[in-house]
Amino acid sequence: MKKEILKIALLFLSVTSSSTFAQETLDAFLKDQPIIDMHFHITKGYGDNEIYRHLNVDIDSAKLYWAIEDYKKNNVVLALGGGPLKYAKMYAGAERLFWSGLIFPCTKTVAQDEPCEKEFYSESELREIYQGGNFKSLGESMFNYYGIPPTDVRLEPYWKIAMEYNIPIGIHADSGPPVERVNKEERPNYNPTYANPELLKPILKKYPKLKLYLMHYGGEYSDQSLNLMKEYPQIYCEISAVSMFLPKEVWEPNVKKLFSEGLGDRLMFASDYFGTVRKNIEIIYNLDWLSEEQKRDVFYNNAARFLELSDSEIREHRKKLN
Repeated sequence: MKKEILKIALLFLSVTSSSTFAQETLDAFLKDQPIIDMHFHITKGYGDNEIYRHLNVDIDSAKLYWAIEDYKKNNVVLALGGGPLKYAKMYAGAERLFWSGLIFPCTKTVAQDEPCEKEFYSESELREIYQGGNFKSLGESMFNYYGIPPTDVRLEPYWKIAMEYNIPIGIHADSGPPVERVNKEERPNYNPTYANPELLKPILKKYPKLKLYLMHYGGEYSDQSLNLMKEYPQIYCEISAVSMFLPKEVWEPNVKKLFSEGLGDRLMFASDYFGTVRKNIEIIYNLDWLSEEQKRDVFYNNAARFLELSDSEIREHRKKLN
């Protein structure tokens, strides 16, 4: 069974059924609410995926078509996603819906990263890729999965180009799955400690204007993430994955702390796992201690500010819902 199918199966086994959730109330809330998804994985299509394989004879196009329709159905007007160069190009050219870019590094032994033409790009190669403006994001960072710290010299070009072109970078900032659950053939050097956000400090000292957002806030490295955000006002965060797979009593206090520390206006919406947009919307909406205004900020306004969207871009997003 393909990894993508396993992930979807795990999701539905791990989350509480939404059958008791007041869908009508959420639908009313979403009627005029645009959403920005800050974390979407761009990958090849899988021929055994029953969700979208019937949509097109080309399985990659089938997956893209389903993703676009799912986003439209759930009011997502912009999605930031990373993948190997081939598919990043495909999504960048598909619709204005996607701000796509490279995962870094990709890994040639990982099926999801296929085709990984180059695991690391040079500064000149990255400049050629990004200078045209078609690629607008970078990430998810995968250096902890590759088994190297963010200060590895091979990652230096990514930080340099990202600051030069003001590219938002998604950083995997939680320990991730236990070592024993990671496929050793695909990721033989996986090291969850390299995801500790404190390791980013030397990079931020050298490139202080990097536009970073920390993925999976709410998990093990929440305090480290919080401290980094206090020091660097341009750093934001999102809570995907941990809010689905960890008990609520683990991650919710960390999110409350984010707000009590005055940093709630830097929390953004993200889905991470394919096909989970609606579930992640419900998770944010069900945080009953958040005001309606704060929820709207998480769904759109905070990300719009982080991404420095223009007034015309914001108007265009809102028009899509009419």
